[in-house]
Amino acid sequence: MEAGEKISAGNEDAYMNGYNWDAIFSCYLKKHEPDILKEMETDPEADMYAAFYPLTPENESRAERFVEIIRSLIEQEDKFCQFVKEESDNIEWD
Repeated sequence: MEAGEKISAGNEDAYMNGYNWDAIFSCYLKKHEPDILKEMETDPEADMYAAFYPLTPENESRAERFVEIIRSLIEQEDKFCQFVKEESDNIEWD
């Protein structure tokens, strides 16, 4: 929640609902980890974000890497907020 509030404070388009989390993660992964998007499906809603894959060993590894990426982004809030600021025009905001 704190990271979302900081992102929202820096960009009026970035009110952090599930759709905007989807937009940020999609932009980030396309730029830094495009393999994680392979076979990924998302189901954002107004109050939540979910990502899932068909069950295979390769996709299980992708999902675990995605969890680590999310954890890293949240733990490095300043770096994450800087990415959002720099890529704001490339993020498909809700």
